[in-house]
Amino acid sequence: MACRVSKVWVVAMALAGVGSLAAAAEHVHCEVRYASQTVQVDARPTDEPLRVPSVDIDQRFAFKAVARGTPERTPEHITQISLYAYDLEAEGAPALVHQQRLSAPFATGTQVPALTGWQHVHSSVLGRELVYGCALRQDDGAVAVPAPQPPVPSQPPTQAQSQAHIPAPPQPAQMPDASSPDASPAVRLVFLGDVMLADGPGRLIARGGDPFAPVAARLKQADVRIANLECVVARGGKAFDKPWTFRADPRALGVLKRHVDVVSVANNHSGDFGRVAFAEMLQRLDAAGLPHIGGGRDLASAHAPHLIVRDGLKIALLGYDEFFPRHFEAGHDHPGVAWSEDEQVVDDIRRARSVHGADIVIPFMHWGQEHEPLANARQRQLARLMIDAGADAVVGTHPHVVQDTETYRGKPIVYSLGNFVFDGFSSLDNRTGWMLFMTVGREGVRQWHTEAVRTDVDGTPWPVPRPPGASVGTSAAAVRR
Repeated sequence: MACRVSKVWVVAMALAGVGSLAAAAEHVHCEVRYASQTVQVDARPTDEPLRVPSVDIDQRFAFKAVARGTPERTPEHITQISLYAYDLEAEGAPALVHQQRLSAPFATGTQVPALTGWQHVHSSVLGRELVYGCALRQDDGAVAVPAPQPPVPSQPPTQAQSQAHIPAPPQPAQMPDASSPDASPAVRLVFLGDVMLADGPGRLIARGGDPFAPVAARLKQADVRIANLECVVARGGKAFDKPWTFRADPRALGVLKRHVDVVSVANNHSGDFGRVAFAEMLQRLDAAGLPHIGGGRDLASAHAPHLIVRDGLKIALLGYDEFFPRHFEAGHDHPGVAWSEDEQVVDDIRRARSVHGADIVIPFMHWGQEHEPLANARQRQLARLMIDAGADAVVGTHPHVVQDTETYRGKPIVYSLGNFVFDGFSSLDNRTGWMLFMTVGREGVRQWHTEAVRTDVDGTPWPVPRPPGASVGTSAAAVRR
C-alpha cells in the first residue's frame, strides 16, 4: 500500500536579461515525476514572474517554472534560473527545503535533464520524494545558444572599509528647511525600528496610554513616518510553537495610525499566528487606512511598492524579510511576507522606477544577527547590490540593537535601527534605538541623521539628549560618532 507523502511545493524561477540573438526564443522545459506519473512543464519568458501560477501534481506537490525575459523582444535569452522546493506539511508551510541557482552560460542539450540533472527533493515526514529535471530549449527544437555571463555584483566591503560606529546618544536636531530654494521639492522621512504593540505596550494602550507620546512631537516634524510592525494585529489565529509570539489587540491600530503613516510587515513575527491572522491584519490595516509594505495577500502584492507622492516627488518604499526560516513567504495564491530573494529584489527596485515612475526608491529590510552591533557580510553584500540596482538608501531592522552605518556610491546604508516600541529587554543596548530622519529630493538623499531613544519598562521610547557638535549626514558622507 502506498504511504502518503508530505506535500512539497517546487518553484523554478528563471530571472533573465537579453543575451546574444539566436534563431528562436528560449524556454525552459521540465519533467516532474512523482509516484507513477510524469508532468511536462514548459515556461516561456515573462516580465511578471510573480504572477505565474504553479502546476499541481497529485495534490501533494506543486511545480512552478518561471522564465524571466522580455516577451516584446524576440528572440531573447534566459540568463539565470533559480529552483526552490518547499515542504507544505511543515508547521507554517510552505517551508523551503531545497534551492538551486543556475547562471548562464548553461549546459546545452534539449533532452531532460541536460540543464539541471535529476533533482531529488526528499520528504522527511514519510520518506517519499519528488524528482525533477529540466533542459533549455528553443521553440524550433534546436539546441539553445548560451547567453553571455551576466555581470558579477560588487563585492561586499571589508570590515576596514565599512564606516562602522556605535554612536553616542544624539540630540534632536531640526530637519533641513524644505522650503528653501535649493531644497525644493523635498520630502522629510523618518524611519523607526521595531514596533511591537503586544505585551507591555499593549497593556499600556489598554489602560488608555500611548507608547509614542514622548516622541510624538518630534515625529510630527516629518512628512512621512515609516515603522517596522513587529507583531500581528488580529484576534484570530493560533500561535506557532516558537519561543516568542506577538499578537496585538486591533485597538492598538488607532494609536499606531496617529503616529505612523506606513508600516512594514516583512518580519519574522508577522506569521506568529498563521496565515488567517496575517490576512486579518492586512484587512484591518486597509480598513484603518494604514498602508503596508513587505507583505500581501499573494506574492505579487507582497512585492509591490507603496508609492508616496509629495510636492511632485514620487517615493517608492519596498519591504523584505530575510530572517529564517522562510516558511511564511507569500505564494502565488496565499498571503505572506516578501522574501529578500536577490534577483527579485533587484527586479522590484528597477520596476519601481521603470513601471511605477518612482524618483526615490528605498528598501526597508528585516535582516542581520540579533544583538550584534556590526552588520554581517550578507547584509553588506545585499545592501550594495540594492544600491547598484538603483536604490537611493537602504534601511534595516531586526537585530534588536543599533548597528553601524556606511555610505556606498554616496548613498546611505543604515543597517539596524534597533528597538523603538518594545519591552522585555534589560540590556541598555537592546533598549536603545534610533529615529532615522532623512530628507530626499529628486536627485536622491540630501541629508540624514539619527536621533536616539531609550525604552522604559513598558517599552515606551524616550528621547535621549544629543551630545554637542554631533553632525548630520549628507549624501556625500556617513555620520561618524
